[in-house]
Amino acid sequence: MNSGLAKNISSLALAAGLPFGTLLHLPAPTETIYKHTAQGDLKLYCFESKQRMPDVKVPAVLWIHGGGWTGGTCESFFPLARYTATRGAESFVVQYRLANTNGTVTVADCVADCKSAVRYLRGHSAELGIDPERIAIIGESAGGHLAACVAVLENFDDPADDLKISARPNAVVLYNPLTDFTQSQFLRLFTNALPAEAAVKQAHALSPLMHVHSNLPPVLCIHGLADTVVSPEQSQKFALALKNNGNRCELMLLPETPHAFLIPNYKCSEQTVVNALLIGDKFLTSLGWFAGEPNLVASDPPAWQAKWPAPKNRK
Repeated sequence: MNSGLAKNISSLALAAGLPFGTLLHLPAPTETIYKHTAQGDLKLYCFESKQRMPDVKVPAVLWIHGGGWTGGTCESFFPLARYTATRGAESFVVQYRLANTNGTVTVADCVADCKSAVRYLRGHSAELGIDPERIAIIGESAGGHLAACVAVLENFDDPADDLKISARPNAVVLYNPLTDFTQSQFLRLFTNALPAEAAVKQAHALSPLMHVHSNLPPVLCIHGLADTVVSPEQSQKFALALKNNGNRCELMLLPETPHAFLIPNYKCSEQTVVNALLIGDKFLTSLGWFAGEPNLVASDPPAWQAKWPAPKNRK
């Protein structure tokens, strides 16, 4: 990918566009409980499609936030869901249980919750007005790992779910995802309540890279080459495995881009967030899910100032 990526992606937006800054706070989502757990009820935060027409089913986009499986917030992804709603998709941000250090909630539970959310959308597609065969999941960092798990893994289902309903999405967009726990410092997440051998086994079981097979939905992997948290090699290997098994996978490697570049008002500039959203938009448009050219642009003046790189390192 060449250094002119930002300019090329920005040209996809119309001159009189939608400033991303206008999506930071409004509209507020509606809330739906999709699952009951011992730790409490879990919610889907819904942003209604802005292109809905009577009796026409629209695609659904399920956003999965990051935060190392132990943190992060749904609210941080509300602006992203507002954007895909403007593109015609009924858009949701999923609340999932966060893993803890005593082992009562694990990464496996995070996966099970996200699978339950997809089943809820598909099982309630008629009342939600969505097409059950056009459900996309988009995840970032740990959320990217969870999205990849939902797409690839055959297990880690909640036995309370209606397992006759498929939890497999129809399209997947992954931003700086972890796909291999066995080659990561995140293996420590499995050591708190498990012997070493069992921890490695569980890490392998929850590594999407180890379980790629054929007949998977189309996938887009987007990774920053300056990512020091999750190596870009993880996305490169995952994309290669998908392609070697006959699946469609596109890989975008972004020069001079760190981890967590998608999160609004966190690390990178508004323009970087807009560019990243437009890459995902182009992929879903290629599947026929979005129509027309996107009109998303960075605000003028910017809605926030970039925090990366640190000022002393900026050229």
